[in-house]
Formats: sequence, structure tokens, C-alpha cells
Amino acid sequence: MSNVGPIIGAEDEFEGRYTEKFRGLLRDSGEFVQYERDRASIDIGVHLTTSMTATSTHRRVSHTRIWFQLKGVRHQTLSSDEYTHSDSVDVPVRLDHLKFWFASPEPIYLALYIESADEFLVEDIHEVVYRRWGEDFLSPETFPREQQSVTIKLSRNSVLTPGRIAAMRRHQSMRIDGPYFRGRPLGHRLDPLRCALNRLDPSVYTSLVTRLLEVHQLRNSMKLPLTEIFESGSRSDEYTMLAHGVLYGTFEWVPYLFTEFGCSPNSDFRREGEPQFAHGPVMILIDGNPQTPPDDERLQVFIRTMLTRNVRRLLVFANTDDPGYFGSFFGGCRGTGVECMPQLLEDLAYSLLTTTLVYLEFRDVLSWKWTNYLID
Repeated sequence: MSNVGPIIGAEDEFEGRYTEKFRGLLRDSGEFVQYERDRASIDIGVHLTTSMTATSTHRRVSHTRIWFQLKGVRHQTLSSDEYTHSDSVDVPVRLDHLKFWFASPEPIYLALYIESADEFLVEDIHEVVYRRWGEDFLSPETFPREQQSVTIKLSRNSVLTPGRIAAMRRHQSMRIDGPYFRGRPLGHRLDPLRCALNRLDPSVYTSLVTRLLEVHQLRNSMKLPLTEIFESGSRSDEYTMLAHGVLYGTFEWVPYLFTEFGCSPNSDFRREGEPQFAHGPVMILIDGNPQTPPDDERLQVFIRTMLTRNVRRLLVFANTDDPGYFGSFFGGCRGTGVECMPQLLEDLAYSLLTTTLVYLEFRDVLSWKWTNYLID
């Protein structure tokens, strides 16, 4: 028998077993990506897929790609009893690797196989780092210069399950190498101040505006009868909503009407419209299928009701570019103590294009009346 050749030891066998087990758990959820050479300190990537229908065996490749660093703990090191009675498991890692994973533009998870329990603990490196060090993690003062490793803790509640795999689809990577808007990468090239939407399908429009308000933390929302400002029977509850709520986040937009497009022969300076803000108690109208303007008398009664409730901002979103619709609310509220600068399709583009998360969710159902692009 020859004594020449590399030896495959118990640790190699263990690593091979849990790697194949991990691949088996994610095989139906994505396509595997792997580096040709192990130089990036990441074991395996998964380009996630989604089922086309609830009963279909076909899958569609998503825009989400995530990466995993795999590690394992033998049962001799961590017994079943010790694991059951612990809240977390300590994992030593190289500090330079952890910093590399944390700074990655795509999500990286640490997956730890617990042999005694035959399960994986899987946590997003961002969550692990923020839980212990916060934003100071990359600060030069956080670790001594000579320190080469740290011990991180993976929660016992982070067991890899089908539900946890499904939740990984929330991750999105964003291009930030294009032109920027006020120093902010938007993930697209559209100029938020100088684009205008075409009229959208009423259901798409109401869903889009509702989502914008949601990410600006609209809370305590309470629906009100549409008859408070419209004649009875002139609106459908399906596409129109009147509500009273509180915006915990500041909602900002710039009226399209007051923004300059062209430049003078002597200067390339262009004026921007004055920003409008809504924050705190608001009344909100989302009109996905505008047909008639508000009833003047009902609107005046509604304004007085707002003032008695100490609400002084009426947010109006309308799926139209009709200036008459704008004027009915703007003129009806002027001088009453209630501020109202209605947002038509032209105005909504600013809020949408500066809220990248929502834009990416809806970009495939949007149609643009005209577009202008940011310049590098």
C-alpha cells in the first residue's frame, strides 16, 4: 500500500457532509454560484428563484443573490444538551474576513452547522455586527491594531427553515455607480425633478401611493367616507381613499409646475421648485380614478372639520394631469388655514424617484409621459 498522497481527515469529511446538506436545503430555492478559486473568503452563493405559480414546478430567476460562509461545530465540541440550553452559539472568525463580509454590496450570511442538532443557524452578517458593534464596527478605534480575530454570536432562533429562506428574497442590490442626485445614489438615471408619469391603471396607482405613504411611516390611518368631499356615487371605494392619519416620517415633493427645464443662453443654472413637506397629522386623499372635482360646499365643510381636529395639511394624490383638478383643491383650501398642494402625475414622479425602494418595486408597471436623465 502506498503512503504517498494527501490525507482526507475527519474534519474534511465533516465539512463535506454539511456542505452537501446545506446545498440540499437550498437546491429548490435558487441556482448555486461558486468561485473558481477560494480567494474571496465566501464559500457559496445562491441566486434565488421564485415559483411562477402556487402549483407550478417552474421557477423564475429573481434579482436577489446572496452569499454564505459555511462553518460547522462537531457534537464533541457542542453537545445536544449544551446547545438546547444556550441562547446563542459562539463562532470565532477572522476580523479582516468579517469586515470584508460586512462591507459587501450583496448580503452575506454566516451558516453554522450544529452536528448535535442536525440543523443550521443562519444569520445576516449585517445583523450580527449591528447587534454588537453598531456603526462603529469599521471605526479604527473599535479594535486594537494587532487584533486578528473576534468571536461573534449566532442566535438559537436563527435556524434555517423554508420561511427564513423565503425571507431572504427581501434583499436587493442597488447600482450606485451611475449619476447621483444631491449626493445620493438612486439606483437609476432618471431626473426626479423633470420626469412625468403617464396615467396609471387605477389599481396600480392606488397601490403605489399607498406604498409610498407606508415607507414614510403613515400610522393610525382611519378611513373616512368619500361623501365628505365628493357627491354621493361619484367615486368608487375600490380606487379612491380618504383617510385621517399621522406621518411619522417627513413626506417631501417638489411641485413640477415651478421647476425650470431649459437653460438661458448665458447660464446653465436651472431653478428648482420649492420643496413641500408633510409631517404629523394629515388628511389624505388618494384618487386613483379621477372623474369629477370635489363638491365645493362639502370641501369647505371638510376643511372646517380638519381645523377642529387640529389637522392643517391635506395631501391629495390624483391619477391625472388635469390642472382643473389641481385648482379645485388648491383654490378651495387657499386662505382657510389648511395647506393643500395637490400632487398630480407630474408631481408624483419626484416622490417616487427619490424613494428607490418603491421605484424598484413598481418600475415594471410604470409608463412615462416624458423622461429626463441625470448627467454624470
